[in-house]
Amino acid sequence: MLMAALLSALSLYGCSHRNYVKADLPDTQTTEGREITAVSDSSVIEVQNESESTQSLSTDPKSGVATSIYVYKNDKVTIEYPVLTQSADESKLEAVNNLLKDNALEIIKTYSVDPSKDSLTVSADIISADRNRISVAYTGMFSADGAAHPANVYYTSVIDLKTARNIRLTDYVDPKLLAEYVLSDQCKFYNTSSELNEALMNARSDMDKETYTKIFQNADFSSEQREKGTAEFPESFSYEDQGVIIVSIPVAHALGDFALIEYTPETK
Repeated sequence: MLMAALLSALSLYGCSHRNYVKADLPDTQTTEGREITAVSDSSVIEVQNESESTQSLSTDPKSGVATSIYVYKNDKVTIEYPVLTQSADESKLEAVNNLLKDNALEIIKTYSVDPSKDSLTVSADIISADRNRISVAYTGMFSADGAAHPANVYYTSVIDLKTARNIRLTDYVDPKLLAEYVLSDQCKFYNTSSELNEALMNARSDMDKETYTKIFQNADFSSEQREKGTAEFPESFSYEDQGVIIVSIPVAHALGDFALIEYTPETK
């Protein structure tokens, strides 16, 4: 009975979870007053040396920030990532773009992906981009050669445009308080069905407060760790959107491999 419930929850998860599968962008899309324009597939330009293609994407023009979505391609590996084409601080443009690309492609090294055998497809969703920061959520699927099932992939990249450095969860959240919240009755999962929500609430106790605290302390890409050569792929990623903090936690494959927690000032 339990396995049937988990499988049922997983099927609902694929239909209702906002970041589980990224919907295709229409030619023109308006989101929160922001117009996003994407060129058609026939206009995508292949860059032979880099194995990358690009499509135009305009983001928040009032702030002086504009981006494009690039597509890194290498055999069975396809990863989208944003590139700033205009910024309020042009002096940081190259450094920010290098960091955006490095963060997006970090998963290739972490998963030891063999492009000729393993399949990896990742889509980039620009959550927000203004004169202060850019926030990107990545979702996709990884299927290792010979693996019984593909794994759902989720990570984020939040960069301070003034310093060209990664912004982390610990920059604005106390990991201990967040761990307490996750284990409390007030914990709210982000955009899930009632069936999946119940299964996730029950699964939280698989880890204790100390484990969650450590995971949140090490959440998100770290510029400092990368400079020291000690960077590891985090188990948790986050971004902030209009005062709401979205944080991922690892869960069992039957529940989708990751789940997103919604954390607002009212629930701190």
